[in-house]
Amino acid sequence: MTDEIVLQLRTLGLTEYEARVYSTLVGLRRATAREIHEASKVPRGRIYEILHDLAQRGFVGVEDGSPSRYHAVDPDEVIDHLRDKYLASLEKTRADLKNLSSAVPIPPPPFYMLRSDWAIENQVLSFFRKAKERMVLICEGPSFLRKNQKVLKALQKRIDLYVLVRDREAFSGIDLPLFEGTGIVAELLARQSPAAVQTQQECFILIDNGEFITVGSSGTERFAVIGSETTFMRYFLLSLIEHMEG
Repeated sequence: MTDEIVLQLRTLGLTEYEARVYSTLVGLRRATAREIHEASKVPRGRIYEILHDLAQRGFVGVEDGSPSRYHAVDPDEVIDHLRDKYLASLEKTRADLKNLSSAVPIPPPPFYMLRSDWAIENQVLSFFRKAKERMVLICEGPSFLRKNQKVLKALQKRIDLYVLVRDREAFSGIDLPLFEGTGIVAELLARQSPAAVQTQQECFILIDNGEFITVGSSGTERFAVIGSETTFMRYFLLSLIEHMEG
C-alpha cells in the first residue's frame, strides 16, 4: 500500500479507510481482519465495519471460519466498476447543472476571461467546432498556426477561412490562406503594446457574426478573453473580410 494508491482510490469514491483496507488486502491477497488492521493501520474498532462495507459493495470476498479470512476481488473488476460509477456520476452532474437554468434566460456576458491552459485550449477547440460560415484569425507569430494547422486545414473545407498577418514571410511553411494587411490594417497589426504592459497576443479569432476569442500572455501568465457577438464585432469581422478579399 502506498499513499499515492490510497489517494487515487479516494478520487474514485472510496473513503481513506476503505482505500487503505482494499489496497492492503490486494497486497496480502488473503488475510484475517487482525492482519489487515496491522498492515493498513486502520483502527481495530473500524476494521470489521470497513470489511463488511467493502464486501457488500463486491470489492472483498469473505471465507467463513474462525477466524474469517478475506481476499480482494480482482482489481480489474473493481476499477471497472468504480470507473462506470464515476462516469455515471459525472453525467448526472452535467445534466443537473444544465437543469439549473433560470426561468428567464439571461443573456451571456459581453466578455469573460480564462486563465487556465486547459480551459483556454478547450475554448479554442470549441470555437473551431462551432464556426458555421466564416472565421478570421489574426496572428502575430506562426506558433499558434503551426500547433493548430491540421485542424484548421480540415476546417477550411467547410467554412471560409482567413488568416491575417503582418508579414507573410514570417509564416513560411504554413499551408493556410494567409493575407497580409495593408493600409490602416497594417498599421493596427504593427502597433505594439507599451513596454510596461508586457502583453503578447498569440491569436485573435472571429467567427460567423462576431463572436471572438483572443489568446495572449502577460509576463508568464497565459490568458484568453471570450466575447459574444455584437453589432460592432460583426462589422469589424465583415470589414476585415472585405479588406482581405479586396
